[in-house]
Amino acid sequence: MDVREPSRLRSVIACNLGICMEGFDFIAFSFFSFVFAKLFFPTGNELTALLLAFATFGLAYVVRPLGGIFWGVYADKVGRRPALVWISLLMAVGVAIIAFTPSYAAIGLAGPILIVVARLIQGFSAGGEFASATSMLVEQATPGRRGLYASTQMASQVFTVAAMSLLLIVMTQSMSPAALEGWGWRLVFVFGILIGPIGFYMRSRMAESPEFARIVTLQGGPAKTPLRDVFQRYPWEALCMAGLIVIGSAGFYLILIFLPIYAARQLGIGMLESQIATIFGCLVQLVFIFLSARLSDRHGRRVILMPAAIAYVIVIYPLFAYLIDHPSFTTLIVVQAIANILLGSLSGPLPAALSELFPAKIRSSGIGIVYNAVGAIFGGLGPFFITTLLSITGDKASPAYWAAFTGVVGLIAVYCMKYVRTDATVGAPQAAPENKVSALAGRL
Repeated sequence: MDVREPSRLRSVIACNLGICMEGFDFIAFSFFSFVFAKLFFPTGNELTALLLAFATFGLAYVVRPLGGIFWGVYADKVGRRPALVWISLLMAVGVAIIAFTPSYAAIGLAGPILIVVARLIQGFSAGGEFASATSMLVEQATPGRRGLYASTQMASQVFTVAAMSLLLIVMTQSMSPAALEGWGWRLVFVFGILIGPIGFYMRSRMAESPEFARIVTLQGGPAKTPLRDVFQRYPWEALCMAGLIVIGSAGFYLILIFLPIYAARQLGIGMLESQIATIFGCLVQLVFIFLSARLSDRHGRRVILMPAAIAYVIVIYPLFAYLIDHPSFTTLIVVQAIANILLGSLSGPLPAALSELFPAKIRSSGIGIVYNAVGAIFGGLGPFFITTLLSITGDKASPAYWAAFTGVVGLIAVYCMKYVRTDATVGAPQAAPENKVSALAGRL
């Protein structure tokens, strides 16, 4: 067991590098999907090739729950630090394969097979990133600042979206389409590889979580069956966590990933303007992530999450209706600003709220399986559901219906938090009193 005095700043940076790489990979692969379709899936039909590229992209979400289980249990049994070290290494391997794999024209079927393998590696490794890193952050935080420390995970995701959007704007404005499709896209992934070794180095040198060290030395060792304990001893906490993840994941993908594409393709706003509005929205959200997280440290997670969830449900439809009726760059800026205020207010307290639903012995396992299973459906597949709803109804306001639905699910979860007792100071949640659990079951 590593007993070195932890450097909290180094731990925060090391924990968030993996989140940056995960977000970097997601945006880069989705943005260059048309390139992957041409280079690795040449079927003779452009739509079929693009669907194959998107299917390969989606493979990462299929294996993420498996990665969440494996790395969650590993982090609860072996330690947060070794889990994070191996995850960063595997992430770098996956990005490197994508960066250097020759096209189908050069090596035949080996090309798309290698891309598929890379996506599987990335999905498996990313499945353990959020749970392990969040557990490490809340367990190393100074007293009364768990929300602030854990919120850096959400801030890193948003920062990566802004940075990648800016990078892609610069590339598309400075490079010809031929250069971008020929070799420019590879530069993005080569740059991404650099994050891996830096993360590996920093994570291998940081100290283990103090709470995990106490579990090993003072509490009889790690849990023997952490995954089984999650569902046998904390089923209500897991269900509550699932609802919180629904609103967080769906909101993130809708506002930061889907909305720019929707504005450009459905409303006729230029893609450049849409990306600029997204960057602006990200900057607004960063402020509110840290603000709401700090307020949650002082007043409690639920006190901040409840009004934020209510506002999200009430405001999201009028926002989309206003954008649809007045489609312009200025309107999009206003909509992005308001939407990101709401999303930031939800996202700030969220990681700490999730971590406090489980005791340290099973924290990574609990977050890992629930976060990835629910996030894959309501986050990764969210754009698919919205697009399907658009095509069936023909109603341009369909994204708002999806947002309101996921918002209501999240609001119910925030309400149900009153029936599970957590300790935001020490982060060691206790099981809810039996009478309150029974009362909740009766209400449901």
